[in-house]
Amino acid sequence: MSIVQRAKNIIIKPADEWNVIASEPAAIGGLFTGYAAPLALIPLVSTILFTGLLGISALDMMGLGSGMPTGLMAIASSAVVDFIVSLVMLFVMAMIVKRVSPSFNGNSDKVQAMKLMTYASTPTWVVALVSWIPFLGAFLGLGAIVYVVYLIYVGLHPVLGVPKEKVASFTVVIVVIYVVLALIIAGIAAGLLFSTSIGNPMTGGALSGA
Repeated sequence: MSIVQRAKNIIIKPADEWNVIASEPAAIGGLFTGYAAPLALIPLVSTILFTGLLGISALDMMGLGSGMPTGLMAIASSAVVDFIVSLVMLFVMAMIVKRVSPSFNGNSDKVQAMKLMTYASTPTWVVALVSWIPFLGAFLGLGAIVYVVYLIYVGLHPVLGVPKEKVASFTVVIVVIYVVLALIIAGIAAGLLFSTSIGNPMTGGALSGA
């Protein structure tokens, strides 16, 4: 099945597609190289093209931008880092879901856990095609995150065998774990950025607008 067809199916008819995904053979490497990485390139390319080259940012035009002066190289570098971090987060979350799943009477299978987290992430990658659009992009981005949660909720039973009565609680746990992990990574990134700006006066001036 093509990437486009799989992405379309998981978004439009998730219940049916999760049943197909649950029983099809897969490997972690294949899920990364054949699906996650190609789709994760959409936000990277979109950021470089629309924000870096054209200077279009949905948040900036809504008055919610950071106000930090940025050039094409800075934006491109940030997009590449986001690309790498998103894939690392995907892998880490899948391994955590695999470990936690038995606590909710689900299967402890790393490939199945990777399937769940990889395909459930589809909306956040696809929405990057329009996320640069002022106002609309921000709302669609938020909607994509909500839909990811819904996809996890729908997929936990067929993919990991979690009993239906425990699906809701497991979904909440996954969301909480993701938020905590994201905050930790954001804190580390902010710390590295701060230490770099302090250690390099020229960089610090640029970041502060001097």
